[in-house]
Amino acid sequence: IKENLQSLGFKKPKLSKPIANYKKYIINNGIIYISGQLPIYEGKLQYKGKILEDISLKSTRKAIQLATSNLLWVLNESLIENNLSENKIRALNIKGYLNCKSNFVDHSNIFNESSDLLISILGKEKGFHSRSVIGVASLPMNSPVEIDGIFSIL
Repeated sequence: IKENLQSLGFKKPKLSKPIANYKKYIINNGIIYISGQLPIYEGKLQYKGKILEDISLKSTRKAIQLATSNLLWVLNESLIENNLSENKIRALNIKGYLNCKSNFVDHSNIFNESSDLLISILGKEKGFHSRSVIGVASLPMNSPVEIDGIFSIL
């Protein structure tokens, strides 16, 4: 995961503590649940605002990629901390929350940025997943996107 992320230009961030009272991930019964990730790098939100009101689609795509890379960095951290092999991981589900106006309808298309990156990093066999993408009125820190994920340990 680390090498694949770095080869695509995603630098390993200093993994910060959660911004509230929760854990970054939980492993239970062979499932890794990763808390929602924002487009944060080095402790700072890199993209802000409501999609197509404060932030362009191009920047939204970059925000989605950064939030997805953060999800994958947390997955990588969970594997290292629990002495688990990357070869034993499979994506099950991701959920995307987009901070957008009520008339925004391009959720699925723009969220392909996340799915494509996940498949690129984990490969087709282990990266394909189910997903939901939901438009919301606001997100923490005025982020344009939040992404959480569920992975299985094979």
